Amino acid sequence: MKKIIAVILTFVMLMMVGTSLASEAELSISDVWPDGTTVYIDVPAKAGGGTDIYTRYLTQALGELYPKVNFVVTNYDTTEVGREHLKNADPNGQYFLIHHAGMFLEYMSGISNVSAKDDYKTVGIVNLGGPQAVIAKPNAPYHNLKELGEYIAAHPYQVVIGCSLGGASQASLYNIIAALGEGYGEMVNWVQCGSEADKLTQTASASIDIANASIPNAQSYEADGKLTILGTLGPQVSTLATMSELLGSELGEQYASGPEQGYPDATFECSYYMWAPAATPDNVAKAVNEAICKATEVQSFIDGNKSMATFVSAVNYEDAQATLAHEWEVMEETCKKLGLYVR
Repeated sequence: MKKIIAVILTFVMLMMVGTSLASEAELSISDVWPDGTTVYIDVPAKAGGGTDIYTRYLTQALGELYPKVNFVVTNYDTTEVGREHLKNADPNGQYFLIHHAGMFLEYMSGISNVSAKDDYKTVGIVNLGGPQAVIAKPNAPYHNLKELGEYIAAHPYQVVIGCSLGGASQASLYNIIAALGEGYGEMVNWVQCGSEADKLTQTASASIDIANASIPNAQSYEADGKLTILGTLGPQVSTLATMSELLGSELGEQYASGPEQGYPDATFECSYYMWAPAATPDNVAKAVNEAICKATEVQSFIDGNKSMATFVSAVNYEDAQATLAHEWEVMEETCKKLGLYVR
């Protein structure tokens, strides 16, 4: 009889927990992730890339905060398979995906069939992205954004820009070029050049004229006389001062951001998000958001993102929704201007 009563009590407790998770009652992370829980985080990208590294920094910090919870990261070589897996996962607060806002553009342009806005629940923001150097071929006839704009105006359709077509790098570079003058974004040639290694080598060899690259790699190539640095692109928080602090060394004036060079619209917001299946209850998502916010204060997470020259900040649940709505709108406008919008 005692065993029967124990089984009944256990069943009742499980039912109460399930009801709590599905309701709008405020939850703590221990309600969502009780000791012994396994949390699965999908990365729709290969191991070793930026998205994977950011995810590992987060799971390391979460592991330090919640040592009795197991965090399992799964990489997908095929991006769309990873996105679909999360879309169809159980909305119980144990399944998530981390990726950047470039995913919005891929959906809008038809590359992906998964909409982060409609198919997922936005749980939180892992980081705000980071600045990238705008690189040009060595001995380029322009040395800053103003001179680049003047050159484009005087030599329409002659500048070749390498990027991941239909992806975040094209959107970011388009924002920079479009900020230089009306119609300038349509007066250049866009070619496929996806990896950072290709961008650096092809710009250095003058196979392409303009691309973007991480600041540390750009500095290395610049020191060898292989590149011309025109400035930086990135989130609005990017300035010579904040970027120098982030990188741990003072940047030269050639790395000034678009706004610092007189182009306030020459920025690019592309945050990294943590998403859950769309049917995940809000109170579950809010509890997990609080955990992400705590993780941004863990030293290992701070140090890891600094090593990647990436800005981090705690973003609450409501602000995460607002940030997604803003970045979605900007991506949509950019996608339409690029003539890639198919939705």
